[in-house]
Amino acid sequence: GIKVVSDLTLCSSSADKKTALAAGRLRNQKGLMTIGIPTIVRPKTSYLDKTIISIINSTTASERKIITIVIFLADLDSKIKDITRRRLISRYQTFINSGLIQIIQAPTSYYPPLDNLKRNYGDSAERVRWRSKQCIDYAFLFEYCSGLSEYYLQLEDDVISSEGFVTVISNYIKSQDQPWSSIHFSKLGFIGKLYQDKHLKNLAAFFKMFYDEQPVDYLISYYRVLRMLPHPLLRLPALFQHIGMESSLKGKLQPLREIAFSAKRLYHGDNPAAFITSNFLAYGGGGPQQPYETQPAFFWCKRPQVDHDMVIFFKEAINLTRCVIVTGDPSRPNDVFNDASVQAGTSPIDEEKTCATWTEIGKLDKRGLVDIKYEDLRTIVRTKIKCIKIKVNQSQRNWVIIREISVWNSYPYNT
Repeated sequence: GIKVVSDLTLCSSSADKKTALAAGRLRNQKGLMTIGIPTIVRPKTSYLDKTIISIINSTTASERKIITIVIFLADLDSKIKDITRRRLISRYQTFINSGLIQIIQAPTSYYPPLDNLKRNYGDSAERVRWRSKQCIDYAFLFEYCSGLSEYYLQLEDDVISSEGFVTVISNYIKSQDQPWSSIHFSKLGFIGKLYQDKHLKNLAAFFKMFYDEQPVDYLISYYRVLRMLPHPLLRLPALFQHIGMESSLKGKLQPLREIAFSAKRLYHGDNPAAFITSNFLAYGGGGPQQPYETQPAFFWCKRPQVDHDMVIFFKEAINLTRCVIVTGDPSRPNDVFNDASVQAGTSPIDEEKTCATWTEIGKLDKRGLVDIKYEDLRTIVRTKIKCIKIKVNQSQRNWVIIREISVWNSYPYNT
């Protein structure tokens, strides 16, 4: 009979954290999330600094206390690793001392044979060596990161982050009411993939067991099937954007870009506390509240139909002084409403999540934008309002990205 190995950690020894740590310090308490970034020196350019700076600039001081950034120096040449290590220490000394950034490296003895391997998929010997080493790189990174935090986020060394991504990820995890194995915060490659800490050691062992058989993204999929884990969740818009052109595989260009990515908001309204409903057919696992929240996040809906709407119910009636709604995206400029209006509603009973009377206050233009300002509103709306509605007047085949909703209840207002 076939013997099933239920615990893959029996097949692998874990990386020794103290030996692997080339700079930084281990934190005393388990954090919320570890961000793993493997890096090698490319012949022509480096994106690593942009990646690190983007993470730091996209997080708050309190968020940086509950995350750890692990940078794995994956070059096999010890001189190259030492040059990179010293450069990173000189640039990020404060963050390294605090424990936010840990720099690690693997001993040469950790790697199995990487030459004369099977040529699966008709790949060249160079490509087989590259992807086989990559499997071992990830195995070492996963082993090291195991136990550091509740969750593990995989990034690459050529991405930028969306503002407030830690809070977005934390809130999305809390919103799940069913078991999950992984959450994808980007559709591209091995970027923005979130795993639970309990899977890291087994994934590492799986990578090492089949490193010369399959690319790492295939192994991830096989692992999920073999362990009968739930399908990955996809949350859009993406929280990470690929910026690299030069792949870590010599001579390979990789100009991939995430079409559903928002780095930061364009407008910063007061956005009073509100409850938001919609009968739009959503895509990408997001909810209608996303374009109203402080973090950049849009709501993507499929083929809006006549009388479909999105309604913002304010917890308390407000004096509306400005309303901006942005639809579409530079990567998808046609994902706008063909014909949609914006209405303000009043309610005779302030506590009810309904509005009895509606007044049109504007229409979205052909660019997908409406900006209704105080000078116009004061002649249209003469009382406090309880609701704002986006109402579809004409059915369409195009999908729509509702990118931002900003509401002001003060004047003068900030942009």
